[in-house]
Order: sequence, then structure tokens, then C-alpha cells
Amino acid sequence: MEQQPLERFREMEEYREQLEMKHLRSKNHQVLILIVFMLLITTLYMLVVRFPIVYYFSLLAGYLVLILFNITCLAYGSTDTSFYTINKFITSLGVFGIATSMIFIFQSPVFIAGLFIAYAIAAFYQDIKVIIVSDIYLLFTIIMIALNYPQYMAFTTGLAINDMGTFFFIALFLILLTISSYIIIKQKRFLYRQIALSKEGEFRNIDLLIDAKNEATKTKTDELHYYKSVDLFTKAFCEKLSIDNVFSEKIKIMSMLAKNGSFATIQAKYPSYSDDELRRLQDLSLTSHHKLRKIIIKYHQTKELDIKRREMFSEMQLKSFNHTYDSLEIKVLAFSVFYVSLRLGFDLQEPLSSDDVLQTLSSTDFYYVIDSKIMKLFIENHLVFDAIIRDQIEGGLK
Repeated sequence: MEQQPLERFREMEEYREQLEMKHLRSKNHQVLILIVFMLLITTLYMLVVRFPIVYYFSLLAGYLVLILFNITCLAYGSTDTSFYTINKFITSLGVFGIATSMIFIFQSPVFIAGLFIAYAIAAFYQDIKVIIVSDIYLLFTIIMIALNYPQYMAFTTGLAINDMGTFFFIALFLILLTISSYIIIKQKRFLYRQIALSKEGEFRNIDLLIDAKNEATKTKTDELHYYKSVDLFTKAFCEKLSIDNVFSEKIKIMSMLAKNGSFATIQAKYPSYSDDELRRLQDLSLTSHHKLRKIIIKYHQTKELDIKRREMFSEMQLKSFNHTYDSLEIKVLAFSVFYVSLRLGFDLQEPLSSDDVLQTLSSTDFYYVIDSKIMKLFIENHLVFDAIIRDQIEGGLK
């Protein structure tokens, strides 16, 4: 029976998704600026050539609806990222719709290029699904225009070979654009994954420092005294500015959380606070493995380091068994040595069982630093690997 990959580091995947959403939000801003620029250019052109005002208002309505929709999605996307995803599809189709309308309004073959401008705007999102939708829309629209309104294509002759040549050029153009977009998207996702892996390693190192300190010192941070001091400071601060103390209630909640108070107990006393708000306050705790403590440790450890960006990414890429220029044989050999070392153990690691190795390689970041073909082969045949080890090593392993 095929063994499915087990759950991997959730924190790393969440961080990678955060990077993608941040990137998508910036792309939404860029596309919005381009749409406004297209509106200005269209307005200027219609004023110069003195088109009927009714045509101008029809295009203006389309632009304004698209701009308002983008602004709305950007506003709501800060709390629900699904609005960013919806926006990229609706905006891409909207831009194509405006470009198609301009062809029929201006009745000129020049505005066929507007479809390719719309395609370029959709490509800003760097999303393969958006690219596929754009390919289908662009190809379908040009074919329909060529079949039903050939005058808009401005064919100089009626020869069928000219039509075929145009369709061939458009199809080839779309294929090349799609391939180049796919390569860029894959590179982007690889970069995000590498950054997420680096962040995962950083978090685990900080967790190790916290655990080591707790084990070595056997002391706990006097967090309640800290909250009393912060409360006194905020009271004096608000009195100095003659404003209401907006911090007092939150500090009391943080003190309750420090005493291991449950969310239900706190919400019974402060019903206006949701679970998400309580988690954010909990992240400001100075004990355990909460975010504020990790930030303090990170600042303390890295404030005097001067790491160049090039060195950082070079280190991230070298921590891998999946180097681009290594042959498949080299990757297999590296994985085999790594697998045997885990099974046999070494000075800093006790021998692992077959199930432990499977868990380690499929549920940790090692899954991402090994060639996907090798990992798939191992996961599907890990019992065969175990049998080979038992046969070759005298005495077997347990």
C-alpha cells in the first residue's frame, strides 16, 4: 500500500503562504496603478480624436468598476486574504473585457494589441492559473474576431495562408509566454520555500536556546512583576498625555494568561475579546516559546552580525541534497549515505528505526532538501530499504 507523506512543518508552510500573500498584495497595487494609467491614456486618446462622449462614458464605467473592485479587495484583503485571490481573477477578466470592448468601439486593428497589453497586466500576478485563463480568453477572443469580424484584423488579402500564419503566430506567442511565465513562477515559489526553510531553522534554533536556558538555569522569568511595572509606566504615560489608559485592560488580560488562565475564563470576564485577539496578546508573553521572547533572543544574538544577502542565500541553497548540477547518481549516493547514517547512528545521534527514519524524512524540512523523485521512491518503498539494510548489516537492526 502506498505510503502518503506525513504532515510537514506547519509553521514553514504558513510562513511561505504569508510571503506569497504579501507578494500578491504588492502585485494588486501595481496592477491597480496600471489600470489607472490605462484609463488616463484612453481618456487622452478619445479627447484627441474626438470620439462620441457616449463611448467614453461606457469605457469610463468599466474602468471605474474595476478600480473600485480592486480598492475594495485590497481593503478587505488585510483581514481575509481570499479577497486577493478573487481579485486577481476578476481583474484579469475585467482588463480583457475592457480591451475587447475597445476593439469594437474604435473599430481599428491597432487595438488588437490591447489584448496583449491585458495579457501582460494579468501576468503581473505571476500565477499559473491566471496565465491559463488569460491564454484561453486571448486565444478564443482572437479566433472569434478573426472568424466573425475579419476587417478588425486588417488582413491585406483573402488568402487562407495569411489567416493560418496569423493563428500560428498567436498560438506560438502564447506558448512562449506561458512557458516563460511558468519558469518565473517556479523560481518564485522555490525562493519563497528557501526563505521559509531558513525561517524554520531560525525558529528551531531559538527554541533550542530557550530550552537550553530553562534546563541550565532552572529559573523562570518573573512575568507578573514585569506586567506590574509596565502597568505603572503606561498609567504615568497616559496621565502625561491626558488620555485614557487604553493599555490597562490588555495588561490585566496578559497577567491572567501568564497565570495559565484559559481563554474561556478570560472571555467570561472580557467578552469583547475574540480567540485571535487573545492569541495576539499571548504572543507578547516573555515566557515559554511566544513570539516576543523569540524576537528579543533574535535581536540579542544577531544585533552585531553583518551578513550579506548573497551569503545568506548561498548558505540556504548549500544546505541541500538536491543541487542543480548534481547527477541523479550523486543524489542517490548522498541519500543512501544519509539513510545509512540515520539507521546506524553516530556520536550525536542514536540509531533510528525504519519508522523513525520515515517520520524524520517525510515530516521535517529534510523532505524539501532531497530530490523529489528520490523521496517519492523512498516513501513508496521504505520497507524495501529496511530489508536491504537488515540483509547487509550483520546482526540486523531493531
